[in-house]
Amino acid sequence: MDKRQTDHDHPLLTDEELIALLGSDSNAMPSGDPGFKYRNAFLLAVVIVQTIRLIFFPHLAAANFQAGAIDEQALYRYMTIRAIFVVAISATYLFSYLKNWYFEKIALLYVGIAITALLMDYFNAYVYFNQQPQQWAVGLIAFRFVAIYCLFMNALRAREAPPMPRYMWS
Repeated sequence: MDKRQTDHDHPLLTDEELIALLGSDSNAMPSGDPGFKYRNAFLLAVVIVQTIRLIFFPHLAAANFQAGAIDEQALYRYMTIRAIFVVAISATYLFSYLKNWYFEKIALLYVGIAITALLMDYFNAYVYFNQQPQQWAVGLIAFRFVAIYCLFMNALRAREAPPMPRYMWS
């Protein structure tokens, strides 16, 4: 019989072997993705600004659309419903991130939701934009692409998220 099988008090690995296997030397790269906190801060800022704009200042958002091409009251209702939807899915995303509740799956699902929402808005809302402030439409679409990129990177690197317990800025 082997000596290791009979001696139960002797560890199978020495401390040096364990350190070598885990790679916890002083030159090792820090674990996790340091960009998570910056992407999450950006996404949170986008959600807050967009929600405030849609709920409290819908007339500013409606000013970008052609007058008479779309019913203004229907547009205000759409903006309110859209803001509530953005808050609800953002709260679910944040909860999933903070509690590590299926974060990998939720993050990937939200990339799909963001792309679908952009395509739906392009065909249902952006076609009614005024021709004059075309830079606003291009800027808004570019801004949404940056947000989708942040969501995609978070989904792609979900396994590298900061360790638990997580906080808003970790």
